[in-house]
Amino acid sequence: MDKVFVKNLVVPCKVGVTQEERLKKQNVIVEIDVFCDLRSAGDIDDLSKSISYVEIQEKVIEAVNNGEFKLLESVAETVASLILKIPLASKVVVSVRKQKYAKEPSMGIEISRERHG
Repeated sequence: MDKVFVKNLVVPCKVGVTQEERLKKQNVIVEIDVFCDLRSAGDIDDLSKSISYVEIQEKVIEAVNNGEFKLLESVAETVASLILKIPLASKVVVSVRKQKYAKEPSMGIEISRERHG
């Protein structure tokens, strides 16, 4: 299956288990793989038959930057739900980590969700 991806998207986010931790935004790194069929887009050279990675980036920045989350898992679920609303998206893999944990060893979470129905 083909995919559209966004890697290393840094977004300010209110995230943390305690209210105190959520008072100040901290940067999270979001990575997204959107699985879809890109054959038609490539055959006829038409963006309307694909998924715009710019649109993905804009939607994710808005949702994550404007939200408030206790867990990175909630950030990832929000992003996955948003992406699966795109008609061509059949599956999405989302990873999220706090920027302060991005160096080796890098720590975070990753989820995989598929469209049902």
